[in-house]
Order: sequence, then C-alpha cells, then structure tokens
Amino acid sequence: MKKIDDLKTFCALPWIHLSTRPNGLLRVCCTANASSAGPKNDKKWDSKVGILKNKNGQAANLNTTDLLSSWNNDYMKNIRLKMLNNKVPESCTKCFKEEACGKNSKRIWETDHWKKKIDLNKLINETKSDGSVAPQISYIDLRLGSKCNLKCIMCSPHDSSMWVSDHAKLYDKVKNQKLKQHILWDKKGTGDGGSYNWHQNNPNFWHQLYEQIPNIKQLYFAGGEPTIIEEHYKLIERCIELGYAQNIELRYNSNAIELPDRLFKAWKHFKHIRFHISIDAHGKLNDYIRYPSKWSHIEDQLEVLDNTPSNVEVTISTAVQALNILNIPEFIKWKIQKNYKKINPWPHGAGLINMHLVYLPAFLNIKTLPVQFKQEITTKFDNFYLWLKGNHRNDEAFLNHKYGIDFMQGIIKFMNSEDWSNRVPQLAEYISQLDKIRNTNSKLVLPKSLRTLSKIE
Repeated sequence: MKKIDDLKTFCALPWIHLSTRPNGLLRVCCTANASSAGPKNDKKWDSKVGILKNKNGQAANLNTTDLLSSWNNDYMKNIRLKMLNNKVPESCTKCFKEEACGKNSKRIWETDHWKKKIDLNKLINETKSDGSVAPQISYIDLRLGSKCNLKCIMCSPHDSSMWVSDHAKLYDKVKNQKLKQHILWDKKGTGDGGSYNWHQNNPNFWHQLYEQIPNIKQLYFAGGEPTIIEEHYKLIERCIELGYAQNIELRYNSNAIELPDRLFKAWKHFKHIRFHISIDAHGKLNDYIRYPSKWSHIEDQLEVLDNTPSNVEVTISTAVQALNILNIPEFIKWKIQKNYKKINPWPHGAGLINMHLVYLPAFLNIKTLPVQFKQEITTKFDNFYLWLKGNHRNDEAFLNHKYGIDFMQGIIKFMNSEDWSNRVPQLAEYISQLDKIRNTNSKLVLPKSLRTLSKIE
C-alpha cells in the first residue's frame, strides 16, 4: 500500500483538481505552464507544457471537448503515474525549483491543505494501473473568459480583455525581437481551438460540472475578473439552489474593483470564502502596476472587505516581480500599521501579506534583475527582518512561521539562484513603450536604482 509520505514528487492536485484557461484550454494547475519560464527564449519546453493534451497530442480545449474526458486523458494519467514513481513531471518543475530555494511551493501548500480534507492515501491506492481515477472532482479552477476591468503590467490580452488595444499598439512598436516573441498573442487566443467565449458555448461542460457539485469542496475563480462575469454568479447561485453551498468553499483571486451586493448576498450561503485581493504595492506604484486602478478606491474596498461576515477570510495577494520587490518591505509595513481586523490576521501569511512569484512574462521575474540591484534588495530585506522582529513580532510562533521571514528569505534565495539579466533589454523596452502608450511615467514610481541599472531612462 502506497502512502503520500513515501512519494517524494507527489502533489494532491492531479487527483482532485482541474484548471481552466480563459480561452478554454485545460491545465494541470494554474502555475503549470510557468514551468517553461527560464533565462532564455529557447525554452526546453514551450509555454504549453502544463496544458492537457489528448492521445493524438492535440490540446484539450473546452470549446471542443468536455470536462470528464479530460479528467482521465493520457496527459493527466501520465502525470499521476510519474508522481507515483517518484518522477517530476515536466509541467511541475516550477514547484521543485522553488522548493530547492527553500520556498513553500504550491505543490506543498495545496497538498498540506487537502490532506486535511480528503483521504489522499485512499485516492492514490485506488488509482488504476493506467493512471486513471474516478471522476470525483473536489476542486476546480475556473477562468471564465478574459473579461476584466484592469490591464496590469504583467498581464496580457489572454487574461484581460482590457489589454487588447494596448497589445496591438505595443506589438507594432517593439523592436527587440526576443521581446516581440515573448509577448506574441498567438492567433489571438484561438490556437488549439480556443475561444474566450467557451463558457458561453459549451452546455455539456456546464451539465457535467453541475453533476459534480455534490463532490465539490472548493470552487476557485480568477481572471479575467470574476466579480464582473455573469457565469460566475450563475454557478454559485446553482450551488445554493441545489443545497450544496454549505459544503463548498469559494476561493477568489480578484482585483476587488467591483464588489456588488449580489456577491455578498450569495456568500452568506457558503461554508467559507477565501478572498485574495490582488494588490502589489501601496499608493502610486500599485496604480502603475495594476493600471488604471486608483489607490484611494483600493483603500475603500479594503475597508468594505475588512467588515465582512465571519465566514469570509480576506488576504492581500501580492505578485512579486522586478518592479515591486524593492517596495515589498514598505508595503508590509503599511499593512501592519493599518491594523486591519481581518485582512491577513495572524496567522494568515504570518500577519503580513501573501506573496507569489511572477514567472510570465519572464522579463518581469525577479531573476531578471541586474546583480547590483539584487544586492541592494538582499540588504534591504536583511534589515527588514530586524524591523519585523522589533515592530511586529519576535516570538517563536512568528519566527518559525513558514510564511514569515523564512518565506521571504526563500524568495531572495530564489532571486539570487539564477542570472536572467540578459532579459533586461526586454524589460527596459517594454516599460518604455508602455509609458508612451498609456501616458504613464515609470520614472515617478520605480526605484532609481532599477531605472539606472536597467537603463530605463
């Protein structure tokens, strides 16, 4: 009998979970395709590494396929078998690279979360010899098209409809061919049978998903922006109608620009809400990164969320990247000094903020930063740990918290683990061209050292 503790490459997700993309592609999890990101454009695997494929090698897409046949297609079965044989699937290398730097990866925290809710040992021992498992989906990640109200600097038209016009202008102006290749919007999302209206055109998907509602323990909604997408509301209202909402946890990654009453009314019926509000800095830097948001409005929305009912958990979710990493200590200080009642309360995120790494576009990954800037960041974080001990907490629970100082040290180790600085010219041109298109001024918000070292003038 196999046990998960004996499986060194095991992750719970291939046994309980599927993840969608805004154009209907299916993937192993929401970070699987980031495993392709590296220091060069000539990748060992392309950005489709985490995309589910059928027996003939064609991508599984919800415009042309259904949910349940994808659950046990050859790609999914192969991933499960590799994990059962202590091998690392190509789609999962991102997590293992992070773990090598001491960072708690998605593989680790998702498995820790789900082993408390599901008998994972039973699941792996019920796995058939070909890698197939019974289609009882506990957790699904839904990206219901690309409709959004922001065009964040690290995003693209693939995930935000607001990006479409800017991308057209940007792509025509870019001179650096590697950058041009990197920001290519391949066939405008229609490759592999894709369509950003898949969720409106596939009644079979919805029929199969509704049949899975008795098995579902978590529904995860992300971008586009779920709070403005009608099908998100139809699904959670169907869960209420069928009487299963009380058994289901809702999880969001949202910019929280719009929080309609309809959302809060529905939430009352669910077991638990985990609302991750995407904020990457405080003040003008956040407005620049999450363009065209306004900081005063974000602060208003945080006050609304800080006064939600007890079944709602609120955390700040920060995408750590080249443009904000030097600002992270100031951002955390700001959050601590706000004394929110329920936004990252202890022990969530060690009472600080939640953080995850930007991999795509690769030129915004923190490994891209020049070595001098990395040294400045490393020193600043070392000093920040001392500030935390003197101004936040200095007790054993905080010092040993896996999402506290140790987690930040893992991020810094990750940053210093590889040199991707050959991408700096891509970063510089990207920012320069976007400034022209959006009439923004990066010089007013980005650190002087980054502007100088990266020749962002």
